[in-house]
Amino acid sequence: MRSFNTLSLVLTALVSAPFAIAASSPPKGGRFYSMTDTYVGPSFLTGFEHQYFGTEGDPTHGRVNYTDQAFALSKNLTFTSSDTLIMRTDYTTVLSASDPGRNSVRIQSKKQYGTSVTILDLRHMPEGCGTWPAFWTTAS
Repeated sequence: MRSFNTLSLVLTALVSAPFAIAASSPPKGGRFYSMTDTYVGPSFLTGFEHQYFGTEGDPTHGRVNYTDQAFALSKNLTFTSSDTLIMRTDYTTVLSASDPGRNSVRIQSKKQYGTSVTILDLRHMPEGCGTWPAFWTTAS
């Protein structure tokens, strides 16, 4: 059976509230968190942006070619259903040693988060070197 390099996820962002939500106080040194954002299915395409670096390549110097959203959607590297976002790496193209790397997806949140807890509901997470796309959030 062929392994598809696919990351399937649902994201919930819990951000530290500036005040206590419940009547009781948080644990000593702790914080209360409240849900501020939830990204499920198609909302990923509006809450996150695909990062495309053009001829500069991957800023972390990996052997990958991150694509913009239009290209990712057209090549089925990114797609959504009502409750899922799929991000994956091109697994069909045969590369030579001089090629820049596989087409893949790197998304970054449009919203900036300070102290926060991010929860990913992953249905499938490939394992191995260079097998999954990149997911980033932006700090405030």
